[in-house]
Amino acid sequence: MAPDTGGETVLADLELTRGLTVQMTALSTLGVIVAATALSALFQAVTGHPASLDFAPAGVGWWTNALDVLVILVLATVFVVPHELLHGLAIRYYGGRAKYGVGIAHFILPYAYATTDHEFTRNQFVVVLLTPLVVMTAVGVPLMLAFEWEWLVVPLAANAAGAVADVWMTMTLLGFPEDVRLEDHPDGVRILGDESDRPRALSVTAVVWDALSGAAVATVGVFLVLAVVGPLALDALGVDSLTVGTPDTFTFLFAFSSSPTEISMSVGPGVLGVGAVVGLLYALVRSYRQARKGVEE
Repeated sequence: MAPDTGGETVLADLELTRGLTVQMTALSTLGVIVAATALSALFQAVTGHPASLDFAPAGVGWWTNALDVLVILVLATVFVVPHELLHGLAIRYYGGRAKYGVGIAHFILPYAYATTDHEFTRNQFVVVLLTPLVVMTAVGVPLMLAFEWEWLVVPLAANAAGAVADVWMTMTLLGFPEDVRLEDHPDGVRILGDESDRPRALSVTAVVWDALSGAAVATVGVFLVLAVVGPLALDALGVDSLTVGTPDTFTFLFAFSSSPTEISMSVGPGVLGVGAVVGLLYALVRSYRQARKGVEE
């Protein structure tokens, strides 16, 4: 039986388990790639020229690439400060007092957090969760386009990827009635309410999350197989050239060529399509198994 707290039942304690942390890491990796691609495409469509991520001044010599990577890492990290401050502003708006910190989930996923002792309604907490993603995107994208600041692609993409946990939490909370109460803490969220407030065994939000998680893991996995295993296997089999899909289109998946002097390969956006299909199949199978389990019980 679930514990009782002040006349309310603890319906759930949402925390980052090890399995969920792995999924979050994969989703964040995919999120950076997808968000950066989308923002770069938008930038080019509006300004007429591609977004450049070359930050090193001309003539710096051999450390040009290292300097570019360093700047990108800095830009991808600084978003954490306004992201968490926006969480804090939303918490304060609803009467709470924010406390900030950082951690590493299961020694896998670094994260920062803003938490409070204040209790929220479901809809209030959804606003707290989504405020950084909505506000930073709504402000950053127009600035990027108006002033042609292509460097904003990096922090905006990192912010979108960093909001993965917030989106997961939002989707999960929407499976509960509006009148449940939420207590936030650094490791997750406790949901309080009546026993009748427990969500159905299956929900649309669960299916969507399973599809996203499956797609992220599949996409990263397919990319690694094609980029690392593919060239080695094809070269060992004596294949000189192989192209899967149409280059320069969304159907392009993989290209490989081998000559006496070099081996080259490229992976295209088709991996996203493969990941989407695998993610949908994973969600459907998982939903079927959960439905069967509910019937048997």
